[in-house]
Amino acid sequence: MTTTPNFKESIDTQVNSLIERYAKELVGQYSYQVSKQVNERLETVIERLIRNTIDKIEFPDSSIPISSINWTGFNISTDQIQDYKKLNGLEDFSKNTELTILDGVVVIENQVITKTVIADDITVNGNLILNDLAFNGLADRIVNLVPRPQITEQKSYDEDIQRLDKKIDSIKPYQFKQLEVSGESFLSNVLYTTPGNKRVGINTMEPSDALTVWDNEVEVVIGKHQSQQGYIGTRRRQDINIGANNKVGLTIKSDGTVEINKLNLLGRTISESDNVPGFAAKTGDIVLNSKPKPGAFIGWICLDGIKWSGFGKIE
Repeated sequence: MTTTPNFKESIDTQVNSLIERYAKELVGQYSYQVSKQVNERLETVIERLIRNTIDKIEFPDSSIPISSINWTGFNISTDQIQDYKKLNGLEDFSKNTELTILDGVVVIENQVITKTVIADDITVNGNLILNDLAFNGLADRIVNLVPRPQITEQKSYDEDIQRLDKKIDSIKPYQFKQLEVSGESFLSNVLYTTPGNKRVGINTMEPSDALTVWDNEVEVVIGKHQSQQGYIGTRRRQDINIGANNKVGLTIKSDGTVEINKLNLLGRTISESDNVPGFAAKTGDIVLNSKPKPGAFIGWICLDGIKWSGFGKIE
């Protein structure tokens, strides 16, 4: 039995095959471009969605730990601090760097001014200058720094205080074999020296001469009078007495007058009396008449022992 071929089915199969093949070829030409556009559009939409979501999120305080933040290269300047000059407890008027803080070291560039210094150790590489060195009460201050344990019976520090007092007493007197002062000095509120005018003052800080001594209201000076001439005396309207054994032998008055109570000249004693001397003296001693008058002598001269003779009769 002969079977008649189905032409309609054959044509449909071939048409479908052709359509599928051309469709794949046509879509294949645009598939890359379509995929690229879809990806770009999708990325834009996702980015916008994420940004809108983040902008609406409110992070609670301390929600991000500090350890999760990368602080590398982070710094903050004083210009970024609001009211930097008005911080409580801090005033900064410097124009240069005066304080440098490093790991384990704090560097102070210039002078430090403070009322109290508390330190475990003090190392001085240069000179240590103490403007006020006081030992009074040192033992009390040391004892106050000793920690007191919380016990029912309080410990007595009397022995420690006595031991410290002995040490302090032993270092109070200073003995110097040699002392050189390059600047102004004032010792015991008495002796004053200054290298500026090369003068020394005793009981005065304003010496008028090379050496100036004040005793209450009296001033005595030693210095230069004029070229090649020295001067011992006073620069004020005061008398100068020169004597020995607390007895005045010569008085220089403020007007230049010289008074001598008893004068010995070339081995001869010169004194005065209102009458002929009646005491024994050495040959050549002279006694001047303190009450001269016409017909009397200017004075008397000792000839031997109590023997006197008048000279220079007044007419």
